[in-house]
Amino acid sequence: MNYEKIEKNILEFLRDYLVTSGAKGFVLGLSGGLDSAVVATLCAKIAPTHALLMPTRLSNKANLADALRLAKTLGLNHKIIDISNILESFCAANELSKQQKLRYGNLCARVRMCLLYDYSSEHALLVVGTSNKSERLLGYGTIFGDMACALNPIGELFKSEIFEFADFLGVDKRVINKAPSADLWENQSDESELGYSYKELDGALDFILKGLGNSRISSSEILGGGILGDEIPSDKIPSVEILEFCKKRMKNNAFKLNTPAIAKALRE
Repeated sequence: MNYEKIEKNILEFLRDYLVTSGAKGFVLGLSGGLDSAVVATLCAKIAPTHALLMPTRLSNKANLADALRLAKTLGLNHKIIDISNILESFCAANELSKQQKLRYGNLCARVRMCLLYDYSSEHALLVVGTSNKSERLLGYGTIFGDMACALNPIGELFKSEIFEFADFLGVDKRVINKAPSADLWENQSDESELGYSYKELDGALDFILKGLGNSRISSSEILGGGILGDEIPSDKIPSVEILEFCKKRMKNNAFKLNTPAIAKALRE
């Protein structure tokens, strides 16, 4: 991929959106992970960029150290906010246990986004999203949590492409080489939770987008019927299992990419 051109396009997008909005700069959640590191690096080239580092007592301290190092390297205005007490108050009010990992993870993501939007309002900043194309298509994120934002500069790039893009941008190798994790609970791993590597998932997602679009062609028809057969070597064709996994997640989570439905109350 032409990452020089991709960087140019993203920087133009950020610059134009900022001018149109009238905001003073950007703010994002800096986790110590790859996606937020790439987004912070890009934003810092355009305007004053602020970062909130929002760990919990369960967060990996190495991730916090990486986020802090990056904030200092890029010259970001940064603030560390331990959200443990906020989470515990919510958990107590809703009788929520940390063992209920999905609910707890969603709560973490939404607390962080609340803090980002409050901070953005105080300082007239735009909240910048850090969800890549893989996460968006699979619905691997929290609606109105980490998926919420005013603009998203990396939403068209697969996770496997983000690794290469980060290397092009000169992101710290420690960040590039670490296992992807939302760091929502101890030892949480994106790929373990999804059951496949991002390389496998991205290959299947790309295959689906090129071969299926929005049609109802089944995976078995693609694999056995020669669709794309002349374009893709047989050893590059994903298995039926991973295709069905991706198709199901894409279908079940499509609502996360849509704006809220509004009733046609005034129709004749």
